[in-house]
Amino acid sequence: MRCRGCEYELWNMKPGTCPECGRKWQFDEFRFHPLAAQFLCPHCDHAYGGTDNQGLPTPRAFICSGCSEPIDLDQMRALPAPNTDGSTAMDDEFPWRDIERLGKWRAFWRTVGLSMSNPTRVGRMLPERSSFRSALIFSLLCGTITIVSSASPIVFMIGFSNQQFSSGLEYVLQFLAIFFAVVLGFAILAQILLLLWGSCAHGILRISGGVHRPLRDSLSSTLFCTGPFLISAIPCCGFYIFLVSVIWMGVAMIHALASLQRVSRLRASIAVLAPLLSLFAAIALTVAVMIYMSSNTTWSANGVSIGFSSSVQIAPSSNAVAPPTPPDESDAQALPPLGPESPEEK
Repeated sequence: MRCRGCEYELWNMKPGTCPECGRKWQFDEFRFHPLAAQFLCPHCDHAYGGTDNQGLPTPRAFICSGCSEPIDLDQMRALPAPNTDGSTAMDDEFPWRDIERLGKWRAFWRTVGLSMSNPTRVGRMLPERSSFRSALIFSLLCGTITIVSSASPIVFMIGFSNQQFSSGLEYVLQFLAIFFAVVLGFAILAQILLLLWGSCAHGILRISGGVHRPLRDSLSSTLFCTGPFLISAIPCCGFYIFLVSVIWMGVAMIHALASLQRVSRLRASIAVLAPLLSLFAAIALTVAVMIYMSSNTTWSANGVSIGFSSSVQIAPSSNAVAPPTPPDESDAQALPPLGPESPEEK
């Protein structure tokens, strides 16, 4: 159980002010596994297990069965249950933050699963002093894996079909260098677009009623919602379901921002979908304008050709049939008629 502001350990402490950063905290902002934490009476240290869906004792205020003193949850201290580790007792530990215990790949795939299945916890469990750089590394890793896995079979098939691929090691290394440079470029471009998307969503939330966390946390939650992109990592087929992954990520962003900024899902939906719909509308408008301009250019070109053909006589082609030439009287006088010779001529 760590402070949301500075990661300070809060086990065996009463709710109140964090001794490290001064942030106010209560047990209600944490989630424990059922019976994984024990809450101690402030008078006699009698332990009570958490039994509700948040892992806290019910009711919140009661008479202690050990000393018969009235106690309240805000007066109690919490400790992990016997034979239970402090991190395993928590149900809201952020996997990417616990890399040292879980390992890099295990923490990565747990964070991916969290962003795909329960993005509300991404916003709720994001530390207040979260590292934006770690969120960017996670998102960049998701994008790189997706692009490499989906595009590499097609790219390498094209490369092997080229005769130069088998000409030597130099060409192979050059081909691989260009491929990974393009992959990294697309992955970085995707991060820029995601940051713009998250910034627009945060700005809309701020204008429409205020926010609870700063822009850095909104951008971090946006980057941690890129787990659904990995469904596009299917080789040779990922491009066909890319739109599905974008929609899935948009839904994850809505839940994460609603939980992070403590706003309604309607406001979060408007904030997330408005930039995306505006982009689609701008693309559609651009395509419509280009089609309209090309059609006008075609009509104007046809009008110029018609006017030119009416004033200038164009020679007929060789395949055209020429009209018959009218008879000329001078030809009849110059040439004698064909027929049998007269007696005088003989």
